[in-house]
Amino acid sequence: MIGPKHVKRKAQIAKILAKHGFGFLVDRVGLGKFVPFHWGILGHRRRKIPYSAPEHLRLAFEELGSTFIKLGQILSTRPDLIPEEYIEELSRLQDRIPPCPVEEIEKVIEEELGKPVGEIFSYFEKSAVASASIGQVHRAILKSGERVIVKVQKPGVESQIKQDLEILEELVKRISSHWEIAQRWDVEGLFEEFAYVLKNELDYIREGRNAETFRKNFLKDQHIYIPRIYWEYTTSKVLVLEELQGTKLTDVKGIRDMGFDPKEIAKKGALMYLNMFFRDGFFHGDPHPGNFFVLKDGRIGIVDFGMVGVLDDMRRVNLLQLIYGIAKNDMSLVMDALYDLGIKGEMKKEVMLRKELEVLFSYYFFQSLSEVKISRVVHEIFRLTYRYRINLPSDLFLFLKTIGMAEGLLMKLDPQFRMINVAEPYVVRMRKLFLSPKFMARRIERNTLIISKMMMESPEKLKRFLNMLESGKLEFSVKYEGEKRFVSDLRKDINRLTVSIITLAFILSMALIVSSYKPGFFRVEYFLALVGGTALIFLGGLMVKILREGT
Repeated sequence: MIGPKHVKRKAQIAKILAKHGFGFLVDRVGLGKFVPFHWGILGHRRRKIPYSAPEHLRLAFEELGSTFIKLGQILSTRPDLIPEEYIEELSRLQDRIPPCPVEEIEKVIEEELGKPVGEIFSYFEKSAVASASIGQVHRAILKSGERVIVKVQKPGVESQIKQDLEILEELVKRISSHWEIAQRWDVEGLFEEFAYVLKNELDYIREGRNAETFRKNFLKDQHIYIPRIYWEYTTSKVLVLEELQGTKLTDVKGIRDMGFDPKEIAKKGALMYLNMFFRDGFFHGDPHPGNFFVLKDGRIGIVDFGMVGVLDDMRRVNLLQLIYGIAKNDMSLVMDALYDLGIKGEMKKEVMLRKELEVLFSYYFFQSLSEVKISRVVHEIFRLTYRYRINLPSDLFLFLKTIGMAEGLLMKLDPQFRMINVAEPYVVRMRKLFLSPKFMARRIERNTLIISKMMMESPEKLKRFLNMLESGKLEFSVKYEGEKRFVSDLRKDINRLTVSIITLAFILSMALIVSSYKPGFFRVEYFLALVGGTALIFLGGLMVKILREGT
């Protein structure tokens, strides 16, 4: 049963979903063309063409606000979870967020920093440079003269998101406990991942720390620049960082006008991401065109550090093996890497998935490296994981998504660019590094420490185990996998019995009523028949309840 918390917001969500959800139902049964949603009778914008189911979902997310807009944006990057038509429609949520009035933004800054905006900045631009579901960005100049970018969380967003997350958590738990497919898809795990990402994006201090990590990692790199964070003006809701002066990475004409070769910039961008993946194990997870600039000195500048990915040593080794296997046309290396990375599912589906992947990669193995698009390979992997309902680990998904998007971004600079051409020699170099005595020694030292700890703890744990066994406190449980199916079949039988009992009660009561009723007269038999029929229905429902509780 839905809890009593957040009743007003739940009612609002229910109303909006009902408004758009009805469209889903009639569309699914083929009656969508008969229901004129496009006439505007339910508040939709009037138009000639009927709304599709994906459009209803996008419109519902837009009406529901920041949390659901962010959910839609994240879903739009998950082709392993939802169909392509929904991906395409939800991706329209990315740049459709109206900015807040500047007065509200200035109020947030003053509350967070404890000073009027005029005392902090000599200039604060009234119009927003960008506006997202959580925050918006303004240009400004500090009193000391530095040109900065000010990122401010929109007022009321944090409390709204926390409330919505509580409601979604309640809903997800109910779905998972009553819907078997939700358990198979690990809906609770997906929600926890979404909540984690969203809570992180609410904390601008964390974003600032991410920027500092990138700045440290690329400190000696002559081709990459990370802006400075002004910590004295940064809080969990306000982030002030150095403004980058340059041209957007996708502005080919602007880059040429600056005197740089777009093809060389594309190679720099590829090496930047490969260093993030394999050298540092810490990468920028949102390769959006607006997040990268070519600066006046030819360096690539990066902004927006809210979404990052982390790869441990073994993940990096497996990913190196994956790309090395693709480059060297080695199917066994590719498949071994994919399975070690966690592409697994139900046994029967795994067999079919493996066959499909073998067919996919054998196709690419017949092509030259200059023809292999990593972005296309990634798209095919996502398509197959969706088709066979395979759950991808979150860090693997983010890596695949990012490397695919990065290649697509860099191909705008050079249509002939292929990430695999730059990755092959890079991976060979990194492979030697991972096989070096220095790297192996570090792994051996770490594993030795873990083994030593286990050996130190083993006698105490063994003694505790034997004591529990001797005292009879140790319990063993055996899980029968067929139990779920048995219970499911039993519930189906009870549901059929439910319908049968109530239907029989209804028929008997109607028969009694019809046989005793005469127009124009009230008879005791009629009254008794009515009471008897009601009693039969009540007893049938009671019997069903007892049977249900018994299961």
